[in-house]
Amino acid sequence: MATTVLRTRLGRAQGALEAPIAYAYLENAVLDGVIGLLRGTYHGQITIVLQNFRVVQVERKENFNPEELEGTPLGLTPGGFNPKAVRDKIVKALVGLEFGQIILVVKKGKLAQLERLQKERFSDLQGLGGDGI
Repeated sequence: MATTVLRTRLGRAQGALEAPIAYAYLENAVLDGVIGLLRGTYHGQITIVLQNFRVVQVERKENFNPEELEGTPLGLTPGGFNPKAVRDKIVKALVGLEFGQIILVVKKGKLAQLERLQKERFSDLQGLGGDGI
């Protein structure tokens, strides 16, 4: 299975030496699957979940408006999005994302927005009992 490896230099603190490189790994089949899910969504969202720079889960949430169910073909309408442009935006959003989510929001069969949620983990913080957060 082909893998897309993404590299980016993380921001450097003033006076710091070379910053580490952040990697994100994405199977091309997963990316193709996300595009397929987008094509089948009229209202909803597709969420790509990452842990340790790896995609661990893809979620699909579909919303239905009862008034629109009658006579409305479900799925993205022609021209709702450009698959290559969407792929490029997903890949760009994944760069440097160690823990978090990419959320693709679809409204009326058209890709409306892309959200990038980054989570930071702090291993050195401890609770009252010394058991972490």
